[in-house]
Amino acid sequence: MIKELNQYLAQQGLFAAYQITPYLQQHPLHITLYLADYSPQKIPAILRTTKELAKQQKPILFSTAEFIPSRSGYVMLTVRHDKTIHELSNKTLNVLAHFRNPHASIPAWAAQDPERQALFRQYGSPSVLDYFNPHFSIFSAESLNTQQSTFLYQQLHKLIHQFSQSHQTQIEEHVDAIGVGIADTHGQIVKELAVFTLEP
Repeated sequence: MIKELNQYLAQQGLFAAYQITPYLQQHPLHITLYLADYSPQKIPAILRTTKELAKQQKPILFSTAEFIPSRSGYVMLTVRHDKTIHELSNKTLNVLAHFRNPHASIPAWAAQDPERQALFRQYGSPSVLDYFNPHFSIFSAESLNTQQSTFLYQQLHKLIHQFSQSHQTQIEEHVDAIGVGIADTHGQIVKELAVFTLEP
């Protein structure tokens, strides 16, 4: 489905016009359970801990919901609220948070939100607990001025609506593994370190 959306938007000339590269071309598709800054020395302990976590977790059935564009040029595919995925995120947070770099800087987009500031100070991430929002990132447009961002948002809104009229966006799938990877500033995995299969 994500490939189909990318193909549709490419056919409409959107990617060429805004020099957009879909994440799927260069990064593995994933739902982020927990993202924080760590020193390389902590990686072996993180891998051991995540492996143990995977042994305690059965595969999870989830359902996608809809494609949502933002005014900044970012598009995501949302996942319907699922208690089990949320609980797995919380478990991941609880076992890995103490490995984080306590001197990391909060992301600029969260720096003005007192609640997210508090989460970042405690857990090293502003997107956990009540702010956990499972989704798949599709792409993000870079270096747009205000006028370009507004026009792109209008185009995305229209084209995604048209795409959704002829394509099913609510699909059920299973989460059957937990991965550990190094992410870029957009939260996209640039290097997979390990993948641990969930216990059946």
